[in-house]
Amino acid sequence: MANRWTLLPPAMIALPFLVTACLNEPTAAGTASRAPAASLLAADPVSLKLIPTAGNLVPPDFTKETGNGPYSQARWTSKLALEGKFSVLLTKSVDFASCYTATPQNGCAAFAAAIVSGVQGMTIADLGDIGFSVSGTCGGGSPRFNLFYDTDGDGQADGVAFYGCAAHVSGTPAEGWTSMSANALTPDFCYTFPAGDCSLTLNSTVVELSVFVDELGAWNIDVVRAAGATTGEPNGT
Repeated sequence: MANRWTLLPPAMIALPFLVTACLNEPTAAGTASRAPAASLLAADPVSLKLIPTAGNLVPPDFTKETGNGPYSQARWTSKLALEGKFSVLLTKSVDFASCYTATPQNGCAAFAAAIVSGVQGMTIADLGDIGFSVSGTCGGGSPRFNLFYDTDGDGQADGVAFYGCAAHVSGTPAEGWTSMSANALTPDFCYTFPAGDCSLTLNSTVVELSVFVDELGAWNIDVVRAAGATTGEPNGT
């Protein structure tokens, strides 16, 4: 299996924090701060909202992060939707493979994501099945879910799990659209920081969940599902 960079941007945990994962799943990027206690969320109805977020880690040291720019974009659009009037458009203009060359092209470590707000602090058991629908290529690495999880109750990420679109196709709800669904407890791959075995359990809690891309292309994301709820409009559920 080919190694690809796993990059944890500073908005999640302070950089530099560059590790490699033996997987054809690339960047693990997070943008949320410390999660609230799971007990605060357990009694409340689940209300989901998508937060479009993009960034770029600038070569050659990949320690400086920039936001939305020429290399990646994440934004709401009304030009295409599966349900309702909107979807989240995620784009990237530079292939990640350049990051492995002697002179990496700026933008190779760029990413775009739709953060799923409303599940922070929830246990993996309560998170249950997660899914989304995509217009664009349903690939093994992009788009995918990135799940940062906490195992010791301090609200900080102890590991990350990946759920690729291609491995979890659940249907084609409309022409040009593909849906995926996965159980949060059974990712395609996960590991404990910095490079340990997967420690994800039903009692682990969510630090951040996002629909994530870091490959060259463009995707529209809609009908995102988690914890028995669905969202896909700017105002959320």
